[in-house]
Amino acid sequence: MKNMLDKVVNLLTEHPSLRDSDKRLAANIWYNNIKNVDEIDAITLLSQFAEGRLPSYESISRCRRKIQEEKPELRGKKWAKRHSKQKIIKEQIKEIGAILNG
Repeated sequence: MKNMLDKVVNLLTEHPSLRDSDKRLAANIWYNNIKNVDEIDAITLLSQFAEGRLPSYESISRCRRKIQEEKPELRGKKWAKRHSKQKIIKEQIKEIGAILNG
């Protein structure tokens, strides 16, 4: 996990465009983990992913969230916008829960 945190910090520091996109961040990490990326075919890539030889999308995303929680300077432009809606979303979830639970 420490190794993954270091990789994510480095990528977020060097490439600010990755701060708002877990998909682009994961793609960069997978790209860096594959040897001979120009020669790999889709079946090999998917096999490596399925066998756990590439970090999971969830782990990468979790690391990014943790880092941005602790290091505000590595937050993307969309971070504040997403978090400003947090209170509204929580209230909507409570209302839905109340409806579902009777």
